[in-house]
Amino acid sequence: MQMSVRVPNGCSSSANAFAEELAVCNYQVFLSFRGPDVRGNFLDCFSDNLTGSGFMVFRDCKEIEYGERIDTKIVEAIKCSDVCIPVLSKNFASSPACLMEVAQMVESEKTILPIFYGVKPGVVRHQEGTYGESFVVQEKRSNTETISKWKTALANVAGIKGFELEEVSSGYHELIRNVISKLWQLLEIGKEDVTENLVGIDRNVQEMMRKLGVHDEDGRVDKGRCVLAVCGLPGVGKTTLAKVVYNKISHLFDACSFLKDVRDEIEQKKLVSLQNKLIRDLKRGNFQEVKFSDQGTRVIKCLFRRKRVLIVLDDVDDFEQIKPLAENLAWFGPGSRIILTTKKKDVINHYEIREINEHEVLPMDENHALEFFCKHAFRPGHPDDYGSLPSEITSAVGRLPFAIEIVGSYLNGKSPEIWRETLNKLEGELEKAVEPMLKASYDLLDENTKEIFLDIACFFIGVDKTIPYYMWDARKRFPNRGVHELQNMSFLKIREENEFWMHDQLKILGRELVRKENPKNPGKRSRLWDYKDVQTTLRKKKCTENVEALRVTPNFNQDESECNCLNYDDFHHLSNLKFLELNNVGIEGNPENLLLSNLLWLDWHGCPEKSNLFALDMKKLVILNLCSSRVSLNPEDWEKLMLVSRVRACVLFLCTNAPCTRNYSSCN
Repeated sequence: MQMSVRVPNGCSSSANAFAEELAVCNYQVFLSFRGPDVRGNFLDCFSDNLTGSGFMVFRDCKEIEYGERIDTKIVEAIKCSDVCIPVLSKNFASSPACLMEVAQMVESEKTILPIFYGVKPGVVRHQEGTYGESFVVQEKRSNTETISKWKTALANVAGIKGFELEEVSSGYHELIRNVISKLWQLLEIGKEDVTENLVGIDRNVQEMMRKLGVHDEDGRVDKGRCVLAVCGLPGVGKTTLAKVVYNKISHLFDACSFLKDVRDEIEQKKLVSLQNKLIRDLKRGNFQEVKFSDQGTRVIKCLFRRKRVLIVLDDVDDFEQIKPLAENLAWFGPGSRIILTTKKKDVINHYEIREINEHEVLPMDENHALEFFCKHAFRPGHPDDYGSLPSEITSAVGRLPFAIEIVGSYLNGKSPEIWRETLNKLEGELEKAVEPMLKASYDLLDENTKEIFLDIACFFIGVDKTIPYYMWDARKRFPNRGVHELQNMSFLKIREENEFWMHDQLKILGRELVRKENPKNPGKRSRLWDYKDVQTTLRKKKCTENVEALRVTPNFNQDESECNCLNYDDFHHLSNLKFLELNNVGIEGNPENLLLSNLLWLDWHGCPEKSNLFALDMKKLVILNLCSSRVSLNPEDWEKLMLVSRVRACVLFLCTNAPCTRNYSSCN
C-alpha cells in the first residue's frame, strides 16, 4: 500500500521552501553537459529515456558566466543525487559551469558515470586537443588554484570506466540503453529482497544463467527468446533462486518484472492487478490501468514487441495462469527471457520446444544443509553435546531449506532431549512430518500472536506492515511483540519495502487452520478471503457474527464487464466484522439495518461515486483506504469523517476525486 501525502491549500512560504528542499534531495541522476554540444536530439532523447524509465533527473540548462559561483541549488542537487553523469563533449571544458559541476562531483565523492561524447578519455585526462585549448582561455580568467582543481577533477573522471559514443555501432540510442541498464544495476532498482543466510546456491545460479543464455561477466544475452521453468519440491528454494538470478541479470534487459505468487493471486481474482503490475514494470512509467483481463492481455501483447524484457512468474502450476500474462514469447522483443517457478515441469510444454528449458532445484547437499541448519539452530558458539543430531535432523527433513529453517528456529535454545524427541517425530514421510512441526511451532505462540499470524496469512502478505499495526493496536493485539516473535520463529519476514512475507507452506498452514474452524460452513469461520467461499456465503446471506475479516473481489469476466454489486442486506449479520476489503465492488440498497459498528479497517478500492460511504458505521474506524476510487468528497465530508471516526491512516493513492483539504490532523 502507498500513502498519498496531500499538501493543504494556502501553505506558507517556509513550507514551500521545505518542499523545494525535499525535491532537490530526491534526484537519482544529476546530468552535467555543455548545451551547444549536445542539446537537441541526443540530450532530449537521453533525458526522455531517463525520466521514462522512472528516474528522477536533475537537468540544469543555465550557463554560469566567468567569475560567478556555482548555484547552491546545483551543489545540493549534486550532493543529494545518487549518480552523476557528466556528458564530456569536445567543448565541455570551455564551460566554467561544467567544470565547477565536475569538481563538485569529485569533491563530494559521488558515483560518477561519464559519457565520452565525440571525445576520447585520454584527451580529457591529459587535457589535450580542444580541452587544452579551452584551458588556455580558462587560465586567463580564473586563478591557479581553481584551474588545478578543475584539471584534477577531469583527470579523475576520465579515469573512470564510462561509455564512449564511438564504441557503439548503433549510435547514441544504443549508448543510452547501455547507460540506463548500468543505472538500474548501480541503483539496484527493482531488486528482489533476498535473505542474507544463503548457503550453497552458487552452482544453481551459474547453471540457470547458462540455460538462459545470459553472460553476466561481459553483459551478453544470447539472441532469440527463451523460457526457463525452475522446478522442484515445495520448500526447496525455487523462488529464492529465481530472485537471486533476477537480481544478478536484470540490468542486462530493457525492462524487468517479478510477479510473486501468481497462482494464489489469480485464485483470489487478482489477475487484472497482476497485469497492471507487469505493464507498469515493463513501461517503467505512468500508464492508464486496465480494468479487465482481456484488455490487459491485448496491451501486453502489443506494447512490448520491441523490448528485451526479463519476466519472472513465481509459483505457477497451470498454463492457464500464464496465458493472460505471457502466452507467447513473440509478445516480447528478441533476447527476452521468462522464468517460471513451478512444481510441475510440464507447465512449459505449451511453448515451442526450441524456446524452452528447465532447471530442477535439488535438496541441499549434506554439508550445506548442516551449515544452513546450524545458522538457525545455534546461538554463537557451537555446543558439543548434540553429537550427530544436527546431521540426522537435516536428513529427516529431506535437506529442504524451508524445513531446515523452520525446524532449526524451533529447536534453537532447546535441550538435546527435545531435539531427540523432535527427530523421532520427523522420521517418516516429509510433508506429513513438516506440517506437524509447523503446527507445533504455531502452538507455542500466545493467542494475540496467533491472531496476527492468521491475519497475515489470509490477508496481509505483501502489505506494508505499518497499516495493520493500527488495527492490531485498536484490538490490543500488541503487534510489535507479536511480529517480533513471528520473525524470531522464522514464521515471518519483513521485506526491504517494509512488507510482510511468509513462505507458501506457512501461508497454507494459516489458511488451513482457519478452514478447520468450520470445514463445512465457511460463513461460521473467523476470516473469509476465498472468492468461492465469499460467493456461497455472503451473497446467500449465510455469513454469521463469527466472521471478523472479509475480502470481496469482483468476477472479472474475460469478455465483458459484469455487474459486481452487493446489497447492504448481505452484511446484516456481520456485527463483529473488523476488517472489510471491497475490490471494485459496489453496495446498493437500504443501509438502515446495516450493523457494522465494530469495523476498524475499510479497504474500498475503486469505491464508486454513487456509493454512500457514510452509510457505514465508522465510529471505530482507524484505517480508511480509498485507492483508485471515484468517490467525490468535499471538505465538509472530510470534516465529518474526522469527527465520526478515529482514523489513523488514510490512503488515497490514485483517488481521482479526493480534494486537497486543510485538516488531516487525525491522519498519519
